[in-house]
Amino acid sequence: MTAPTPTPFDPWSLGASLYAPATRPDLAELGNGRWPDLTSLIYCTEDAVREEDLPLALSNLRAALPHLGPRGPLRLIRVRSPHVLREVLTMDLRAVTGFVLPKIHAGNLPEYLRELHRPEHAHLLIFPTLETREALSETHMTALRDQIVGSGVQARVGGLRIGGNDLMHALGVRRTPGRTAYEGPLERVISLLCSVFKPAGFALSSPVYEVHGDPATLAREVQQDLEYGLCGKTIIHPAQLPTVLRGYAVHPHDLQEAQAILAPDAPAVFSMNGRMCEPATHTRWARDILTRAGRYGTLPEPQSEALHF
Repeated sequence: MTAPTPTPFDPWSLGASLYAPATRPDLAELGNGRWPDLTSLIYCTEDAVREEDLPLALSNLRAALPHLGPRGPLRLIRVRSPHVLREVLTMDLRAVTGFVLPKIHAGNLPEYLRELHRPEHAHLLIFPTLETREALSETHMTALRDQIVGSGVQARVGGLRIGGNDLMHALGVRRTPGRTAYEGPLERVISLLCSVFKPAGFALSSPVYEVHGDPATLAREVQQDLEYGLCGKTIIHPAQLPTVLRGYAVHPHDLQEAQAILAPDAPAVFSMNGRMCEPATHTRWARDILTRAGRYGTLPEPQSEALHF
């Protein structure tokens, strides 16, 4: 039997990803759109659940999943281990997009993939999370990248998640309120992961800013996420949702330039809004801009005329 090919996944559809411990009694309500603007929801059975509460979390999931309707955010399940994944695969997954796999490196990914190899599971995407000490090593991450590509599952990888708090734990430090991820030790890790995975065609999503009462720093961090090419932002509180979605809206100048860069008759190089545009090097950026604008809209800014040279 030939496994179906997964539908191409747009990583920008993740938007803001809210974690919800699976021990909550309202999982179906959350998944059916309690927050209408929420773009993705992650039911967590891992760090947000104590070991002794795992049976309750799995029981809640099994009871809630059949009640998820066609509307609502993307629903992902963060499993705790390959054993937990095996149990979750026996549940009603018709309304689930895929699985967040925790603490992934080249040593443990094959065990998860063995659980997901059946043809009936081929449509379920995987979102490996890079959050162990191996993620601090270019050698280990290159091995993981090559393993994913070589195993033929890259089409099922909806994106790679950067687990900021676990990485900070590996370094023995904690995020400082008022400072973005790029103003501390995570900047080097994010840069490393981008350089290893993005040229190979993988999307990367951004870690959480845990100070949910500081929207100004969160807004600044979202802009820095975009500068590093990250798409999708983990949030831990619905209060963070508007800040992330506003941050993904596109400046009209960027949209204008992206449309001009992708035009079939675009010059090889031209000037617009005071900066050089070169289709040979700016096409990937331009496609992302059009995708973001389609999903998250544009900001109210004036546009400028193009000058060719």
